[in-house]
Amino acid sequence: MQPSSAEIARTLASSATLATVTAYRGPAVTDVRHGAAADGRILLVCRRDDPLAGTTGSVLVHVADVPPLPFSPTWGRLRVGGRATPLTGAAARAAADAVAATRSDPDLLDIGTETVIVEVVPKRVTLTGRDRDLPVRLADYRAAAPDPISAMERTLLVDLVDHHGAQFYPFLRRQLVAAGVDVPADCLPCPLRLDRHGLLVSTPTPDGGTACYRLCFTPPLTGHQDLVKRWHAALFHPCDRH
Repeated sequence: MQPSSAEIARTLASSATLATVTAYRGPAVTDVRHGAAADGRILLVCRRDDPLAGTTGSVLVHVADVPPLPFSPTWGRLRVGGRATPLTGAAARAAADAVAATRSDPDLLDIGTETVIVEVVPKRVTLTGRDRDLPVRLADYRAAAPDPISAMERTLLVDLVDHHGAQFYPFLRRQLVAAGVDVPADCLPCPLRLDRHGLLVSTPTPDGGTACYRLCFTPPLTGHQDLVKRWHAALFHPCDRH
């Protein structure tokens, strides 16, 4: 079990990572703040004097995944092509509320005066990786939800390693051994990524390389509190069957 391409796309669309936006026949604009509506529309947050504030028509929005740790793999880059329209009135205020759910930004209190939200209705959604582009069906993209763990991924991984390593590493070893993985006695499995579906870890191989394994959450996590509850039971009460 792992995030689907649609779920990764929705997670990146709602992330705090700044976007790059290119309007038709226009220059690329970097470091664009954004959020997403419940149906996947991209909501760009612009100052009134920004180049994008009055943009209408076709645009491309790029949002790169930022791995939580230096050695973590990346999910790639989201590319959304669609039609941009500056919002006004009640639509702009509703869009500001949607952005505020994932991005705390004081400019969202200034909608309609010095802050403009430009809505991008997706027409094409693609995830790009090292060696291929993966189209995402619009219906799947609209139906997916952002991963509720994504915004806390780095904080949670660092906390587990730095503050609960004495319990965390033996837990990883037990899970890998139970799955039939030959883990050397002196090996510390390395956590790489964390999402609602599971934990990606790596271990060294005899030839000097590394192998990656996914430890799944069954069922998938519903959010931060669900994760805390399950980690507490797994790390501190591993023999408790109740």
